[in-house]
Amino acid sequence: MSATIIGACGLTCSQCEAFVATQAGDAAEIEGIAAKWTRLYGMPIPAAGVWCDGCMTAGERKCGHTHECDVRACVVERGLANCAACADYGCQKLEAFLAMAADSGARETLESLRA
Repeated sequence: MSATIIGACGLTCSQCEAFVATQAGDAAEIEGIAAKWTRLYGMPIPAAGVWCDGCMTAGERKCGHTHECDVRACVVERGLANCAACADYGCQKLEAFLAMAADSGARETLESLRA
């Protein structure tokens, strides 16, 4: 059984299709995910932007959006594992993300980590 990897925002990276395909080294699956996400999000997403080892890992492979993520930048700046460990939990940045990703389970993950 592999370890559960939680992103800065509470997304469970280890359950993400991009993370799973990256860990498997499955280039064909990565290409398929890039095509799927391009259709889903209505913008070009290259395969290079799909390879990901998790936003909070030391590895170089991080999903394309990782470098633009305000939530992750804040967590890294504060030296935290994720938002659940933050004294300002529930801040505007986090709440904006959680509203956008309401069906992702991220809020529930963070709440369980805080409990």
